[in-house]
Amino acid sequence: MMKLTFTLNKNRLELLVDEMKPLSQILYEDLKIETKERNCRGKVCGNCMVLVDKEPTLGCLIPAFKLQKKTVTTFEQFKQTAHYRNIRRIYDQLNIEPCPNCYEAKTLIFESILLKAKTRIKQGVPLDDFSKKFATKGKKIFSETEITGNTVDREFQISSCHCMNSQELLEIALKAEEDRIKRRVL
Repeated sequence: MMKLTFTLNKNRLELLVDEMKPLSQILYEDLKIETKERNCRGKVCGNCMVLVDKEPTLGCLIPAFKLQKKTVTTFEQFKQTAHYRNIRRIYDQLNIEPCPNCYEAKTLIFESILLKAKTRIKQGVPLDDFSKKFATKGKKIFSETEITGNTVDREFQISSCHCMNSQELLEIALKAEEDRIKRRVL
């Protein structure tokens, strides 16, 4: 047994748990948090997705000892943020979204991709007067990570559901990044 201290959905917690107990079991058994999928048994693997320090992680694969002093965000908490509303808006605009089986997992993966990308000013894109004022600042904050097809494909390997193709995944990620830059919420 170990004393586990971590942050779950902005709340600091301390629990006494077995060091090998997976996060998905800690959420369900110890914290009584209902998760989308607790035991996939090989079907639609990836639905126990959470963000651990802003990285998509399968809750069933991360043992308690790796959670020490980490920050865990579940889909239910993420759903209450402006970033979720941004992704939801893009799904609606493009009329493309993940199936109900993997909606939560893929939405968290999109968030992770967008957090890694940060702000980057695209060359050759005309800026309006308001945006020009912030272009210099934006160039100083540019990211090393650019959203590409390879980046998106690599990130989505964690989800076994194939309801969307690579082009759709890339289109959503790029459009959501563009929307966040435009709204200055990235």
